Formats: sequence, C-alpha cells, structure tokens
Amino acid sequence: MSDAKPVSTRPLENVAETLLYPLISRYVETRKEDGIIRDPKSVEIINALDYDVDNTKLFPISQKGACLRTLIFDEAVSGYLKDLPDGTVINLGCGLDTRFPRVDNGKLTWFDLDLPETIEIRKRFFTETNRHRLLSTSVLDPSWAKAIPQDKAPLILMEGLSFYLTETENRKVVSIIRQNFKNADFFVEVFHPFFITMCAYIKSKDPLDKKAVNLLRWGIKNSRTFETWEQGIRLVGEQPVIERGRNLFSLKNRIMFTLFPILRRMTKIVHLKFE
Repeated sequence: MSDAKPVSTRPLENVAETLLYPLISRYVETRKEDGIIRDPKSVEIINALDYDVDNTKLFPISQKGACLRTLIFDEAVSGYLKDLPDGTVINLGCGLDTRFPRVDNGKLTWFDLDLPETIEIRKRFFTETNRHRLLSTSVLDPSWAKAIPQDKAPLILMEGLSFYLTETENRKVVSIIRQNFKNADFFVEVFHPFFITMCAYIKSKDPLDKKAVNLLRWGIKNSRTFETWEQGIRLVGEQPVIERGRNLFSLKNRIMFTLFPILRRMTKIVHLKFE
C-alpha cells in the first residue's frame, strides 16, 4: 500500500468523519509495546489514508475508552458465536471497524452497514464475500433489514453512533430492529447526558476531538429507559467502558474516577434483548 496513491478521506463529512476516531485510537495502541489492543489492520488502513495521523493528539481518556469499548464488543461477538457458530452479526454504522477479521470463525455471516461514502472507502480494505457483506445505506433506512436473512436470531452491534443521533433517530433504529428481527441481541454504546455536557468543556488540541464533541446530540441516564420505548425490549445488562480497564488509565485519572464515581459510568455498553 505504501507505493499506492493515498486513499482520500475528503468524502467524509460530519458524523461520517468521526469513524477516524476509533480507527486512530486502535492505531495508537497497536503501535505501543503494551497497548490495549493489537489491531494490525488499523495500522494498514491508517498508513493508506491521506490523514496526518502523526499530529494526532486525541484526548487520552477518550482514546483509551474507544479501545476498551472495542474489546467489550469483541467479547460480545465471541460469546454469541460460542452459542451460535454459524450466526448472523449486523454491524450498524461500521465505519472503518476491523472486527470481522478479528472474530471470524469461518462460519458466521457478517453484515457491515454504513453510509455510501464510508462503504466506498471500506471497499478499499475489505473484499465482500458471501459471508462478509457490505450494505451501503443509513441505519435510519428500514430497507437495510430486508437485505438480511431472517432465519437466525442475529447479534446487532452499534458502536460509536447512538450519541450522534437524536433520541427520535435512536428510537427509529430500535423500532427497525424490533419489527424485523425476533429474539435479536442488541449491543449499543451510549453516553450519559452529563458526559456530553462535560465534553463541551474539555480542551483538546486535536481538531477531530473538537468536531466529534460538536456533533454529540443524545445521551441516556438509565438504561431501563430503552424498555419503555416499545414492548418486547428487555435490558439484559450493561458494562461501563472505564471498568473494563480502569487500571490502564493514568494515576490522575484513576483518582478522579474514585472521587467522582459518576465518571466511571459516563460511557457504557448496553445489552438489550428483543423478544
């Protein structure tokens, strides 16, 4: 890839551009000897993009958090595949996620879904097959559900997206899942509203940080609120992202998490069951 023309990121605007955040976060950790995650595919992608990653200065807590949430989602997929090795996984708002090659067991069927401009870039790095499909559409377009077989209860992932949507838009995503996929498991990353407010006061030198903060639109205080949106939605559990690896943060951060417990619950992965 080093001799090829760099892949342009100019088509990415607004929310689509935020896909670079978790990608860069995994790249940074992979290049460390003791990084949170090992993801060579992210390094390959970053090296091929026309993005000046060397000048990246992402806010440390958010950068580490993006990698910890990735581990939680990876573990959710692995757990699902233990029970259903030939199951179906639907990755909503996939961006330049690299999960499929990390968790592929040779039997599962995987659907990556995102906006057309994102999928076009994604096609430069991933080859579509019968088991790895790329869907070029918005998560708010109900037609995407019709492209997915209904014969198995799927695992549906939505990482790094809910907080860029409004509550009405999140309700629509949930409704699409509820209407089309019986017994689906849904793992969704959510922010606490206080965290969104707090982000506005965080001073970061990185332009991507600033753009991401300006696009934040929705958070949820209590995960059980999802159960009130429609009948047949059950909260299975939730995992605060920080608690996945609190020891990996700086001493200053750990003291802050201890003094202000609410900070440990600012970002969490919520597991819902559609019955």
